[in-house]
Amino acid sequence: MSEPISGTGAAATALTGVSLYGLLTGADYGVLFGAFAGATFYIATAPDLSRPRRIAYFIVSYILGVLCSGLLGAKLQSWTGYSDQPLDALAAVIVSALAIKLLTLLSNYDLNTFFARFRGGGSNADK
Repeated sequence: MSEPISGTGAAATALTGVSLYGLLTGADYGVLFGAFAGATFYIATAPDLSRPRRIAYFIVSYILGVLCSGLLGAKLQSWTGYSDQPLDALAAVIVSALAIKLLTLLSNYDLNTFFARFRGGGSNADK
């Protein structure tokens, strides 16, 4: 079990990095912190992942959350009709959390079985 101070220190370092990234690039802080929260959602609750896999999942999820937040935020605004504020930060949380779920689903799923359904045609082709 890790020490509480090491976990707190890691979280503080990560949030400082996100803040500096937002300050230097002029990115929206809501999107950056939303992607961070979404990426840490699954990582913090999955005890059976190795450390390198957790880091890889976090990085991919965070990047997807930042990049896809504008598109999903615009879709959320059109679906809900809410136009007071942009919904990009909420979209970043959703995309980051769903990206982790999709990555774990794909890593646990046998893709050969999935693609075998589409090879060779159907069984009713001769009739």
